[in-house]
Amino acid sequence: MRYITAFCIAILSIFTASAQTITINSGNTWSIPSLSSTITKAGKNYEHVETSSASQTLFKVNALLGWTLTAHLSTTSNWDPSLKLYVQRTGNGTGIAILSGGTTYIQLTSTPQVFFTGLLNLLAHRDNIPIQYKIEGLSVMLPVKTYTATVTYTISGL
Repeated sequence: MRYITAFCIAILSIFTASAQTITINSGNTWSIPSLSSTITKAGKNYEHVETSSASQTLFKVNALLGWTLTAHLSTTSNWDPSLKLYVQRTGNGTGIAILSGGTTYIQLTSTPQVFFTGLLNLLAHRDNIPIQYKIEGLSVMLPVKTYTATVTYTISGL
């Protein structure tokens, strides 16, 4: 009996490891409006916080059993250290899988951190999970140029 149980766990582990997929559909770019229209008095910094659309990125997850989605900044090109990028899940999407966490902003750094988790079974999935971004630290003091950051999402089994 012990061997049958061990065999079943081993087979289940193989299917779990090979069956996890995540599909990302993103708006790719996000343009921030100029701060010049809000300047009314000389000498003020006019710091600004900007948020993307509530569904800037859409996730589709197919996996067996439980999984964790982590997020981190993997590339920042010409990124000013005063800029802070945040991410949050703004909805559940469609499907019958159970999602947990990710509904408040987390600041992205170069270190992967848990964004949210899911619990699936053989018939469960989640499609069109909406993700929103926020940038803090925008200022008239920042040089005018294009700032680029790459966010990496990784799915792994629990």
